[in-house]
Amino acid sequence: MLTALVKPVGDRCNLHCAYCFYRPGTGRPAASMTESVLAVMTERFLAERESPTLFAWQGGEPTLAGIEFYRIALELQRRFARAGQSVANTFQTNGMLIDDAWADYLVANRFLVGLSIDGPAHLHNAIRQSPTGHSSHAAAVRAWRLLRERGCEVNVLCVVSQHNADQARVVYQYLTDQLGAQYIQFIPCIRPAAIPGAEGELPSRGYGRFLAEVFDLWAAETRPVSVKLFDDFVLHLAGSPMRDCMHRPTCDSHLVVERDGSVYPCDFFVAQQYRLGTIIELEVGALRATEKAVAFRCRKEAERPLACQSCPHLDLCQGGCARFWRQSEPGAWTQELCQDMRFLLDYCLPRLEEMAAAVRARWRKWESSAP
Repeated sequence: MLTALVKPVGDRCNLHCAYCFYRPGTGRPAASMTESVLAVMTERFLAERESPTLFAWQGGEPTLAGIEFYRIALELQRRFARAGQSVANTFQTNGMLIDDAWADYLVANRFLVGLSIDGPAHLHNAIRQSPTGHSSHAAAVRAWRLLRERGCEVNVLCVVSQHNADQARVVYQYLTDQLGAQYIQFIPCIRPAAIPGAEGELPSRGYGRFLAEVFDLWAAETRPVSVKLFDDFVLHLAGSPMRDCMHRPTCDSHLVVERDGSVYPCDFFVAQQYRLGTIIELEVGALRATEKAVAFRCRKEAERPLACQSCPHLDLCQGGCARFWRQSEPGAWTQELCQDMRFLLDYCLPRLEEMAAAVRARWRKWESSAP
């Protein structure tokens, strides 16, 4: 799948979350994407022969671009898509501006929505506040209910930070029992090496212990609950390519398009030294073929921490995301989540393998019954 991760308002946001590494003042433009840039970007991505094409709208806070911006975006997609070409849209939001009009629009146009909720109010509000210090949990839950009432597919995006890392059961049960969430992603709060300034980083092994406790709850589920990381591990062990870019062998899952058309290889590396060019000047294929893009794509093989080479979990972990790597000395890297992932996989791998075997058995049954 060809993915354009689009930031139409750059770093503009109506929250000031303590752990955010992508705040105003980090050197990124603060205006919105113009219609001309939007048109060129859409045409160039849909001109590529890969299908389906995904436009993932993020920020900052993408609702700040306004509904009319996305009406234009979808009209451009219809204009430039080839006959039979599959085009999808996702939308990552904090929910602050989601009202009836937004909910109706997102549902009517089949957006998959990622909504940030870090657990119950006392945990969520500890770190996700407005610039004036007001809490955001009530608005996020209101957005959740508006979207779910209309039948929108919503993923909960939960950041695991020092504020909730020791509350795995509380967080998981809140999301599943009280909100009724069926799709959950748990995201570790680790400051990217390229961009200083984020707060709320996890304590040592906090992420691994959090996930291990969640795994026990998830593995015992009788309800259809998807925790993305666990699903990705099971499907990979069953024989599918790894879906999560964090645990893929190469860093080539998407291209980031900033509001001015600048293109970067990853949203955690939106910095001048990683800039590939602009979507105005270069086609997607040319951007992906630049020297910087090729080096970034292959960096795991070239620079993966030495400890990974002898790790029994290398096939699943692949050294994790390069944003968690730290250079301990010239040419040598360490991975800040290494102990977390070793702890988690040591703990749950046998059960993951059992689940993968069951998946393979179902696949064989389907294949044998196919006409």
